[in-house]
Amino acid sequence: MQKLQVLSTDVIVVGTGDTEEDICRAANVSSVALRKCNRLSSSAPLYAGMLLVLPPSGNLYTVQPGDDMITLCGSKERFEALNGTLDFYPGRKIRI
Repeated sequence: MQKLQVLSTDVIVVGTGDTEEDICRAANVSSVALRKCNRLSSSAPLYAGMLLVLPPSGNLYTVQPGDDMITLCGSKERFEALNGTLDFYPGRKIRI
């Protein structure tokens, strides 16, 4: 039997009246990142009692002129997973 690897994750329970916007703001994550992390389509509703895994948070960093996405995050895929987008420009706060 294969030994399971347990990763530490943050899981929240959607409360009555919680909106996606409220959850994302409180957790400091984008809606896209939250939905990707939970494999939810953009039209899937959230409901009270639903368990949601929060995407990895990473450290906040403000992009400086000359910075490179891959140098900061290791890959485009990791950048997108952490930030929920591929938008990268000086002055933008990102997770790395």
